[in-house]
Amino acid sequence: MTSVRRALAFSFIERYLLIMISLLSNILLARLLTPKEIGVYSVSLAVIGIAQVLRDFGIGNFLIQEKNLTEAHIRTAFGISLLIGSALFLIIYFAAPFAARFYGEEQMLKTLQISSLNFFTLPFCTISLALLRREMAFKQLLWVNLIAATFGFLVTIGFAYSGFGPNSMAIGAVATNIATGITAWLARTNRQLLLPNFSEWRVVLNFGGQNTLAGIITSISMDANDLIVGKFLGFQSVAILSRAQGLMNLFHRDVMGAVRGVALPAFSNTHRSGGDTELAHIQSLANLTAFSWSFYGIMSIYSFEFIRLLFGSQWDAAVALVPIFCLAGAISNLNSLIPAQLTATGNIKVITKAEIMLQPMRLVFITAAAILFQSATACAIAYLLSASVAMPIFFILKNKAIPNNMAQIKRHLTPSFYIALSTLSLPLVHVLAFGLDRKIPIDSIYFFGVLFLSAVIWFVSIKLFDHPLCREKIYLKIVDYFAK
Repeated sequence: MTSVRRALAFSFIERYLLIMISLLSNILLARLLTPKEIGVYSVSLAVIGIAQVLRDFGIGNFLIQEKNLTEAHIRTAFGISLLIGSALFLIIYFAAPFAARFYGEEQMLKTLQISSLNFFTLPFCTISLALLRREMAFKQLLWVNLIAATFGFLVTIGFAYSGFGPNSMAIGAVATNIATGITAWLARTNRQLLLPNFSEWRVVLNFGGQNTLAGIITSISMDANDLIVGKFLGFQSVAILSRAQGLMNLFHRDVMGAVRGVALPAFSNTHRSGGDTELAHIQSLANLTAFSWSFYGIMSIYSFEFIRLLFGSQWDAAVALVPIFCLAGAISNLNSLIPAQLTATGNIKVITKAEIMLQPMRLVFITAAAILFQSATACAIAYLLSASVAMPIFFILKNKAIPNNMAQIKRHLTPSFYIALSTLSLPLVHVLAFGLDRKIPIDSIYFFGVLFLSAVIWFVSIKLFDHPLCREKIYLKIVDYFAK
């Protein structure tokens, strides 16, 4: 458990630093670029969404979970990754004019063509990053991703300031991947330059096929927000939805990225050593919800203040959508670690089955909302409904491969629920006192003061409700420090 805790610590430090860079980037870009320009880039990413899934082909996860990894496996993974990356570059580059004409937006042409260069660079990132994760080398990963993100941030802001519009974000993404590939290779203990090989193509393709099928279906559904909304509601609605969902993603994507990055190699190690992955899953879920439910609640209650603080008044239309996305995030957290547990135990087919069932449903919900109601709010509600349906289905399908211990899940999650209620009580009273329909944000002194008091209530509630976190070494050290 010590190695897992250290890995989580480094992963969280990395993620929080990356969040700070991302927040600063979003704050600056929200002022340097117009909503339409940001919307153009968002739709461009959605257009190549399926290609983004194909680029990895599950190779990273294969290298992490493979029990008997050999040099032949690694060389085969590199060779397949190079072939896929080259093919995707050519397809995206030459298909860009058709996509630009379909959306009637000339700026998309260059944005897509620049973005296609990522497919050349990613094979050199995938192998090194996967091997570092397999070795639980999260300290090295911290420096790799931090250096790459900082370099990409500087490039993006520099080009945005120079008037490159949506292309600045595309150029920044390419710069980030180039920096990632170089630094990840330097961070490895074995820096041997391997030639591509295809001797183990059967086992790699068997795993990658299942992983990629699930990924393609997920990508189509998740990108429906941008593809469908961009077509029927316009680019500005895409940007408004993106900003509202962005507050949810501060935890759902950014913090959970740190957790999922450790979860797969940790569950894989537990499975290889004959440990109980269900117990590990439940304990992880309890710790996760202790943070996430309070976070989503705070973001929902102070959505107006956070939108104004981070993005400015031109994004006020996103305020009403934030609580909807945050509720969806709180529900989705319950099943967020199931894919890692199933992949680590060799049950990737269950994940594929779940995605085949659930992702088309999400696509239908969002499409219907955009076409029938012509409303960004309706699209957000459709996202919430799909998350509400997906959660129990994930547990039902998982139960067939790894039996759910529902009694233990309930026992571990109940303290997290009470912690969230306690933490949100003061902010809720505070906001109601100022009115839900306020036209100006709450004064920053009162705002940050209540946030600080809420954090204190959260910390005390962990002990009050006997949450498992109160027995963690770091919690006990903090208590001892203030008790002296």
